Amino acid sequence: MTNNTSPSTFTDDRYCFCCGEKNPLNLKMQFHYEGEKLFSSVFFPKEYQGFNNVVHGGIIGTALDEVMVNLHYLKDQRVVTAEYNVRLKAPCPVNQKVLLSAWSIKKKGRLYFTGSEARLENGTLIAEATATCMKITCSQ
Repeated sequence: MTNNTSPSTFTDDRYCFCCGEKNPLNLKMQFHYEGEKLFSSVFFPKEYQGFNNVVHGGIIGTALDEVMVNLHYLKDQRVVTAEYNVRLKAPCPVNQKVLLSAWSIKKKGRLYFTGSEARLENGTLIAEATATCMKITCSQ
């Protein structure tokens, strides 16, 4: 098996599952800052369900991971997730817009500690997450 990615260099070919505009199956996530918080939204169709008409928890975790990494990445703090923890709080119905936010908790050396949450448009908290992100060497 050949690995074309060295462990110290990551490149962005715009094919990310969450936000890559070249990936026809991407979640179409876009990001904007309000102060120090980063916001995004995502729409999960039925194809992303776990139980009947409920979004799979792993997909929700993936979207939260994406917003937490981009909180730093979009400020040229090139990081990857070293570890993250997701707490699912309420079922997320399919075919609804989900609002995501992320914020910085603290920085220690190469590590960035980050928090996030996912809410339905009516304000219902569906999930919250924390992540430890690690600064990397990155190529454009």
